Amino acid sequence: MTQLTLITGEDQAILRQICKPVTVFDEALEQTLENMLDTMLDEQDGGVRGIGLAANQVGINARIMIVTFHLDKKEKHHKAVAMINPEIIESSESTCVMEEGCLSLPKRFGKVRRSAKLKVKWQNIDGHWAEKKINGWDARVFLHELDHLDGKLFIDYL
Repeated sequence: MTQLTLITGEDQAILRQICKPVTVFDEALEQTLENMLDTMLDEQDGGVRGIGLAANQVGINARIMIVTFHLDKKEKHHKAVAMINPEIIESSESTCVMEEGCLSLPKRFGKVRRSAKLKVKWQNIDGHWAEKKINGWDARVFLHELDHLDGKLFIDYL
């Protein structure tokens, strides 16, 4: 696996582009996902690790993101999920405000209001569609990364 270079700074053009849909599901895509996961989990400046990463944050113009979902809230287990061509099916009218940060904007934080519950879908490495209802922190991480794929940064909400 290869560590990818993390793109930082709000003025980086690729972070402001709408990413292109993925149409080819092959070994190169699988390698990209592995490299993105490696990059997300690697400690950045100050010992910070990511809980989500969008492809454009590592210079790839593709609708790919990796998010960390909590599987068991009691034990705080979490799992990284690779999502290709992710979409929102439904979002709740109820919202919540939480502080966010971003690997592409080191040491910057701000409170952002987002939907509290979502129903989402995405393609897996084989191109098959999956759906999941998510809420709370999981919904926030998903929306943060989806914003990246749409050329938005959390600071745009501040």
